[in-house]
Amino acid sequence: MQGTSSVSFSGVFSLRDGVSEKEFLPRLHAFLQHFIDAGFATHYRVMRREALDGFGETLPAFKYRGELVYPDLEREHAAYAYVKQHGEPVHALHVAMNSLVKPDADFFLETQIA
Repeated sequence: MQGTSSVSFSGVFSLRDGVSEKEFLPRLHAFLQHFIDAGFATHYRVMRREALDGFGETLPAFKYRGELVYPDLEREHAAYAYVKQHGEPVHALHVAMNSLVKPDADFFLETQIA
């Protein structure tokens, strides 16, 4: 892994009541793909949480984790600044996706160390 740098912006979340994965995923894919198409991120993945007996009991409640991967902190910071401008099309993509997510979603940033 020497010489490899990556940064992950992750969110843990659950869908609002009555929202299906089939309804949600196209909006999520459009939002995340926009960051790749704009040259900020390199890839993403979305995971569904599965119960693991005896583990995870102290974690907050969530059903999904999305991860958007950037090559470095500079591109992640630039992407964050881009979203904060509320410009189009990212604002519309964000609202379309976020409107289907429960408001208790949380986010964190990680940098690869090994």
